[in-house]
Amino acid sequence: MFLEILWLLIGLVLIVKGGEWFVAAAVRVAEFLRMPRVVIGSTLVSLATTSPEMVVSIMSGLKGQSGLAVGNAVGSCICNIGLILGVTAAIKHVDVHAGVLRTPLIAMFVCGAVLLVLTLDLTLTRWQGALLLVCGVGYFAWDFWQHYRNRKPADLVEATAIEKEVAATRWAWLQSRPGTAVQFAAGAAVVVLGSKWLVDGAVGVAGRLGISPMIIGLTVIAVGTSLPELVTAITSSRKAVSDLAVGNVLGANIANLTLIVGAAAVIQDVKMDRLTQLFNFPAMLAVMGLLLWMLLTDRRVTRREGVMLLVTYVIYIKVLIVLTLTVGR
Repeated sequence: MFLEILWLLIGLVLIVKGGEWFVAAAVRVAEFLRMPRVVIGSTLVSLATTSPEMVVSIMSGLKGQSGLAVGNAVGSCICNIGLILGVTAAIKHVDVHAGVLRTPLIAMFVCGAVLLVLTLDLTLTRWQGALLLVCGVGYFAWDFWQHYRNRKPADLVEATAIEKEVAATRWAWLQSRPGTAVQFAAGAAVVVLGSKWLVDGAVGVAGRLGISPMIIGLTVIAVGTSLPELVTAITSSRKAVSDLAVGNVLGANIANLTLIVGAAAVIQDVKMDRLTQLFNFPAMLAVMGLLLWMLLTDRRVTRREGVMLLVTYVIYIKVLIVLTLTVGR
């Protein structure tokens, strides 16, 4: 099992590094397009930081492990809220603009509920996956166009600030459009390679331990592929632009529940176990509901609430492990 663990760890390292390059290039697009950072966080950055999940989803589907992709997507949603936003708020309270984030908040919750309903029979078919893909593409295209059309001259200053905050250290040439394109492509290539090794290692480890690949996706891979969001969140919080992190998390979760799961199902019908249906999906909706309550009551996530999110995530992982050891094999 040593070799499988080694491939898994190497894959995680490559995903983190490739994700950093990918995100750094994506946020520079904000400067070129003169977009506000909340919008960039919920569209470009969220799509960039979910690139590991997308590649893992495709790789898993091609290898006949679509359950791993769904576990990764659902686990990443829980991780993004419990761990990513929890860490962000614990560093410094998160202020949000409720009006700007109301739509992605509601869209995230609706997507989670729809996925739960679609999988009541423990199956996600190809046509259902295609439906999720269409909904995801439609949402992001609409969201981006709406804000791009209504952008203001002042957004240039804010968008330029994003690029400096998230990717302060780099070669000067990378500031140019050609440099951005090269970094974007290089980051994507490293993520693809890392994702392949990550999936191979995860499937091997799951087989050795005799547990479902979906459980590996819900835990190890979910945390690993969410590391780009964690890097963005911590940087945003330290630079007092935590609304970028919130927008990123909301957008990433919507992408996970539509584009990521949809891509896996289109490649191959997804079969899941009753544990995932009865525990992980409700847990995801519960965490989303907790975040919804926090953001809509006082329009901020305090440090105490950040700790609450972190504790909730730890409890979720502990319960998942216990259930897996008792009834999930």
